[in-house]
Amino acid sequence: MYFISLTRLRVRSIVYLPAFILANEASVRVIKKIPGFIEGKELIDKHLTFWTITVWESEQAMKHFRNNDPHKKAMRKLPDWCNEGAYAHWTQEDEVIPEWNILYGRLLKEGRLTKIKRPSEQQEGMNYPPPFWTKTERSFKPKK
Repeated sequence: MYFISLTRLRVRSIVYLPAFILANEASVRVIKKIPGFIEGKELIDKHLTFWTITVWESEQAMKHFRNNDPHKKAMRKLPDWCNEGAYAHWTQEDEVIPEWNILYGRLLKEGRLTKIKRPSEQQEGMNYPPPFWTKTERSFKPKK
């Protein structure tokens, strides 16, 4: 079984975008080196919305990444930087990443809210639109 982690974050203002991008890139550099990371994708969608899906050998491997810098440091800033945030975790038998429309449905059905200081109107009910710009994705794999 593989552990899957899906996140959706919406940066609340272009003012926070440079810091968010720097933190994101630092996390992407590190994730590629974490034992147990299999692969991931990131989607930059309209309205400063960022989707990330990662596949792990285990929940413990994901938590090792999540609970250490630079990801841990970035997570502390998200309540200020973002006005929407949600995540979902599950296990599946294969390491194939589902299409974005399937991931969107899974987030709405099984997702949990991230704590946000200035939530949008959509945040409380997870009334998020589906991903729109799916051609703006990038994949990342572990460094060999």
